[in-house]
Parts: sequence; structure tokens; C-alpha cells
Amino acid sequence: MARASSSTKAAKPAATAKTGKTVKAAAPRKTKTKAVALPAAPEPFQAGSLKRKQFATTGDAHILGDVTIATQLVVGGDLLIDGDLIAEEVFCLGKLTVTGDIQVQSLYIGQALDAGGHVDVEFLLKTGCQPEWMANLLAAEDSDDSAEHLLEKLVHPAILARHSHADVIGGFGDIQCLGYLTCGDLDCQGSVQLDEDLEAGEVLFIGGHLAASAVHVRGDCNVQGELFSESDLDVTGSLYAAELQAQGNIRAGSIGTQGDVIAWGYIRAENELSSLFGEIHAGRWIGTRGNLYAAKYIKAGEAVVAEKGMTCGSDYGIFAGSILPRSKWEKQGFISASSKPKLVLSGAWVESKKLRQLDTAEKKRAPELDWEIARQARHDMLQQAD
Repeated sequence: MARASSSTKAAKPAATAKTGKTVKAAAPRKTKTKAVALPAAPEPFQAGSLKRKQFATTGDAHILGDVTIATQLVVGGDLLIDGDLIAEEVFCLGKLTVTGDIQVQSLYIGQALDAGGHVDVEFLLKTGCQPEWMANLLAAEDSDDSAEHLLEKLVHPAILARHSHADVIGGFGDIQCLGYLTCGDLDCQGSVQLDEDLEAGEVLFIGGHLAASAVHVRGDCNVQGELFSESDLDVTGSLYAAELQAQGNIRAGSIGTQGDVIAWGYIRAENELSSLFGEIHAGRWIGTRGNLYAAKYIKAGEAVVAEKGMTCGSDYGIFAGSILPRSKWEKQGFISASSKPKLVLSGAWVESKKLRQLDTAEKKRAPELDWEIARQARHDMLQQAD
């Protein structure tokens, strides 16, 4: 009977709780759950050097010498090479660090690239690649295997979990290079920092800043942050950046920025030239066949030519000939557009000047600075090497 009475008392709180009356809370019921533990990450692959037709590892790899892969190199984790890297295709889902030079056809990196030498990529260089994106790309090349199955082959689950949670030292998607960088197309989710020149067919996207000794792009160039060049900035197509600064000349098909456009030399655009919130300032001249617009000042040491139209901020002005005596304004420090702009603060208004006239005068100009000669010589050597 005692046992039955005890059982009845224990059942009362639960029954009373259904009526909504205040009762003493019952202890929570404990349920046993099994934690799913990820398998331990594989030990890093290490070798004195690596020379194979093909190589793949789902974890990290550290090679103490040069790496030469005839076809495909696939590393699921971080790859550290104390030497040079030569391969056809490289897939590194983590960070790629190479103390020497890199020479590949295509380079796909999940996190950051750090190179101690030169980087030469024939086709596409892409950083910030997601593992699923790499798996889909490889699945497109190999129709016999699905992307989901390939992902299991590419990276160990423990390494994949580390990629998704760990902070990337040096910045996610960044490129750092102590030499020059040449590539067909560049798609970088972070910033690009080069000690020497950038030579690219097209800069598809740079999510951060770009800084180099010189920049030469044969197509379009799209930089979300500041673009800085220690000498010339030369883009055949459209150039977009948050801000432009060159310690040489700026040349592009068209130029559009959020902030300032500043050049120690001249600024030349085949089409539109605009700064939505900043100023346009050239140490020498500014010229475009299209419209010229700046939200603030337009400043040039010599002439300013905009064949279609020229507009500055309503509370600012246009300065031309700022490095010339006033007696030379009409010949060298002039301002010319389809109609006379407002707020001309210095320089002489001259009608019907064309961009080609500035180009002709530029060809006749003798080199004024030693660094201009050295810059052109370095650029010619790179072109001959290609």
C-alpha cells in the first residue's frame, strides 16, 4: 500500500500542471543524446620535393623544395611550398604559401595567396573560392562524378569545418606577392598587394584594395577599394575603383570613381571621366573625348580638355595652368569643351581643342624624370617575355 500511495503522490504534480494551477516544477527529464564527433584531421603531407603527373590530398601539405605537377594539384587544406611551383591546374582550398615563383595555367584558392617570388598564371587566378564551387568546377570537367561526391574527395570533414570557422591570417581572399603578377583574368575576393607590376588581361573583380608598382590591364578593371600605382596606371577598357591614385600617368577607356582621381602625370580617358564624390587632379593635363565630371574641384597643372562637356561641383571650380605662368595659359594651360564651363578659376578658355592635340604634344615632350625611363624599360621587358 505504501508503494501505491507514493506512486499516487508523484503523479499529482503532473496532473495538476495541466489545470494551470501553481505547482512545484518537476525535474526536467534527461534524454541521452550522442554527440557526433568529427574524425581527426589527417596528418599534414610532407616531402622534400614533389614531382608527379598528378597529386591530391584532403588535408594540409608542406613541401620543403620545388613542386612540379604535370596536370592537376589538389590540396584540401593549406599548402606551404619552400620553393617554386609549376603545374597545369592548382586547387588549394586553404591558404597557398609559396616562397619562390609560381607558374601555372589556372589557379584556384579557397583563402589567401602569399608568394615570395613572381606569379605567372596563363588563364584565371581566383581567390576566395568556396569548396562547393571547386567541386562543381571539377564535376563539370569529370562528368562521371557528382559535385557532392567530389567534395568528399577534395577535403577532409575536419579540414572543411576548420575552413568555415577559422579566421584567415592576412585577410580572406587576399593576394600578397613580392614579385610581379601576370594573369589572363583576375578574380580576387580580398586585396592585392604587389611589390612589382600587375599585368592582366582583365581584372574581373577585386573586393578590397589594389597596390602595385605599375598596373597594365588589357580589358576592364573593377576594384571595389582604392587603386594605387607607384608609376603608370594603364587600362584599355573601363576602369572603376573607389579611388584612384598614380605616381605616374592614368590612361583608360573610361574612368569612374566614387572618390578622388589623382595622378602626378596626366589623366587620359577615351570616353567618360567622372568622380561622383571627389575631385580630379592631374600634375600635368586632363583629357577625354567624352564628358568630364567631378563633384569637387577639377585641377590640372597644364590643360583640361573635355570634347563633350565639363562640370565641377557648384561650390568648387576648375583650375588649369597651375604650374605655368599666365602668359602660357592660352598655349599650354587652356580649358576646352563643347561649351564654356562655369566656375573657371584659372587657365584660358579656348574653343575646339581635341584630345588628339594633347596626344601629339605629349609625343614631342622629352622625358622629364628618370623614373619614367626606367618604368617604360621594365614594361617593355615584360612584354617581350610574354
